[in-house]
Amino acid sequence: MGERAGGQGQQGAPDVVRFGSARPRSRRWPGWLVLAVLLAAVIVVAVLHRKRPPAAPPAVRVTQAGHRLLGVASGWNLFGLGQAGVVRIQLERGRVTRTAVPALDSTGPLSFVVGPHQALIRPLDLVPGYLVADGRPARSLPAALSHGGLIVVPGPAAGLVWLMDTERSRIVLYALASGAARVSLSLRPGLGPWQAGADGRGGVLLADLGGSFYDAGPGGVRLITTDTVVAVGPTGWLTVRCGTSGRCAYVVIDPASGTRRVLPGKAPGPSGEVGVIAPDGSAAAVFQAGPGAQSRLELISLRSGATRSLPIVLRGSLGSPALAWSPDSRWLLTVAADGQLRAVDARTGLARSLGVVLPPLTELAIRS
Repeated sequence: MGERAGGQGQQGAPDVVRFGSARPRSRRWPGWLVLAVLLAAVIVVAVLHRKRPPAAPPAVRVTQAGHRLLGVASGWNLFGLGQAGVVRIQLERGRVTRTAVPALDSTGPLSFVVGPHQALIRPLDLVPGYLVADGRPARSLPAALSHGGLIVVPGPAAGLVWLMDTERSRIVLYALASGAARVSLSLRPGLGPWQAGADGRGGVLLADLGGSFYDAGPGGVRLITTDTVVAVGPTGWLTVRCGTSGRCAYVVIDPASGTRRVLPGKAPGPSGEVGVIAPDGSAAAVFQAGPGAQSRLELISLRSGATRSLPIVLRGSLGSPALAWSPDSRWLLTVAADGQLRAVDARTGLARSLGVVLPPLTELAIRS
């Protein structure tokens, strides 16, 4: 213990302890204050350890494959649509951009069309559709595309689309940049209800209730054929003509001139779905009915009429299943029954994947 200052043994003198002594003066805290401090500590710990909800995924995600996809050396893009949203695949750059899109309030037919800087999603039903600009989150469609009953078809030039108003039987050529209507066409009353889709040449393929097929473009609406159209493309249409004996043949039609050429061999009956013709006019990919709700693809040479079955099973759906040609006619892109993208080499008929992870898709479109 320390020495007392001021002498020893003096009664009544205060204790003074030298610096460093082990005998400080003790104090007692009130009980309520101790409880308050403990309660505050418990609350702080609970807040710090509370399970936080996971962060929402980004609206736009970009991944790099580090190499060209399918060996493509030109700048065309492949777009896909599925429940996860829109996928833009820049094959030359090996770049995949995924853009989330709100869930569509419809399971019916829809239009999926790409423009020079955007993709459009327009369900046929009276529910919202969306516009996905490149690299930007999805947003609502412009007013002219916001109402139901519309079928959207690629137009004759970049930035132009056809709007088929199924309720009014009217077709309008619409400019995406300005929102202006360039051409307006009225369909003859009494021939509907109409079915409409792309004609492969920047116009609209129309079918009336009687099974006649028309081509609509800036020059008006023209009756082309009463044969069943099974594939369309920039060089012409492929139809199936069946005689009174029940024997059917493929016929190649040039809608611009009206010329017709019958292919050698026998054609099966039409499936009701419209396929696509390669940009160079060499082959057509057509649908054939399979077991149950499934269908299969056939590749038909438009020179010899030779037919090749492709090893891909397609999922049945409303409207034509996803199908598109690369601009150089090398690859046929489609979606198999499991929702996975498949690329078919037109020279060999072999199918392969792109080598990158993609969500399940239901629609495809090409931007050249």
